Amino acid sequence: MGETGRLLIIARKVPSQNQSQYRHWSLYHAEKEAWFIMLRAKLSPRKPVAEPVRLVLRSYRSRLMDYANLVGGAKPIPDALIRLGYLKDDSPRWFHCEYFQFQVAKSEERTELEFIPWAGFDHMIEPER
Repeated sequence: MGETGRLLIIARKVPSQNQSQYRHWSLYHAEKEAWFIMLRAKLSPRKPVAEPVRLVLRSYRSRLMDYANLVGGAKPIPDALIRLGYLKDDSPRWFHCEYFQFQVAKSEERTELEFIPWAGFDHMIEPER
């Protein structure tokens, strides 16, 4: 059972990879847990899905950052989705995500996750061996 078309709005901005992953391990772990808790509030845990998942992540933030820091800072999100059963794995075989960011007032900072159809990405899947 897919989540295609579902939009989640999380009242938290994606941190920069520099800010989240290059600090003490306990601070990174706290960041991962915060994302898990916020996603768990929107998604009930379930058995892991058996189909690939495609997401669009939109980061609304007061200050834009470079693309690599956006993608790296968002790493706790697929990890939480795996724990909740909404992704089988975050490898290219099972997961594809497009990342966008938009500048907004600080009071409007948030992250949106949209589950979209996988169609058209079958060429990215390697055959299982």
